Amino acid sequence: MKNEQIAIGVDIGGTNIRAGAVTVDGTVTGDPVSVATGAKEDKDRIVARIVGSISEIIKRNELSKTDIKGIGLGVTGPLDVKNGSILQCLNLPTMDFFPLRDVIEKEFNLPVFMNNDANAMILGECFWGAGKGARSVLGITVGTGLGCAIVLDKKIWMGSTETAGEIWISPYKNGIIEDIVSGNGISKLYEKLSGHKVTAEEIATLAFHGNKSAKAAWDEFGKIVAYALAWSVNLLDPEIVIIGGSIANAMELFLPALEESLRKNICPVPAQNLRIVRTQLGDNAGFIGAAVLVYA
Repeated sequence: MKNEQIAIGVDIGGTNIRAGAVTVDGTVTGDPVSVATGAKEDKDRIVARIVGSISEIIKRNELSKTDIKGIGLGVTGPLDVKNGSILQCLNLPTMDFFPLRDVIEKEFNLPVFMNNDANAMILGECFWGAGKGARSVLGITVGTGLGCAIVLDKKIWMGSTETAGEIWISPYKNGIIEDIVSGNGISKLYEKLSGHKVTAEEIATLAFHGNKSAKAAWDEFGKIVAYALAWSVNLLDPEIVIIGGSIANAMELFLPALEESLRKNICPVPAQNLRIVRTQLGDNAGFIGAAVLVYA
């Protein structure tokens, strides 16, 4: 079908699975696919949705096997990247120690590349989005959970056990940082202030319409995100911090508080130079980043 092979990227999170076909210059071809993950359902059903999403992308783009360079999987972690397996994952509780890469390779008889979803998303931004041209990038993704990625010279820094960036489990008060820097976290902050429990999306809508409790919740959220970032920024001294995930859709509501708090709590020189931006690749950032795994 095409003069050049293209990659299929699949973003597998605790809430949704999104897939798309991506050319070597980052162009998305055809319409992406998005389905609910059903994270608490049996692993066979989740795998069937992943396979079905890939198959639908092949169909929509009228691809033959020779048109496809490979399949990239960006998966909520932690993972055993070397062996292509999901480890014990709170966001995919029925898929502990599941060899996802091998299963997808066997299903499609194509090369499959797999990494943490946050790593993949931020790598994609470094190739074709907000981090293009930057040598040192720190990224976080905030949605169902909290992900973090470190990209140096367009290479993901994996760490000695391939779990670099798994800051979600870091302690915060009586729990962990993901308890509050996540969609559930902003819901908890708003409930504490208003007595009402609603979704992060609804809290954003309320804040945009001037609701005081909602605005206060997003301010507090920004300060806590800054707390989570300050340690990493002081350690890594990145050129840029990229924020992605569904919560980034409300970034204008919490960025002022985040900026003010973060710059007060990092070293003076980076405080003057650090850029904090939203992902540029939008809702497609996850599967575009997964496709980069094929090309990188």
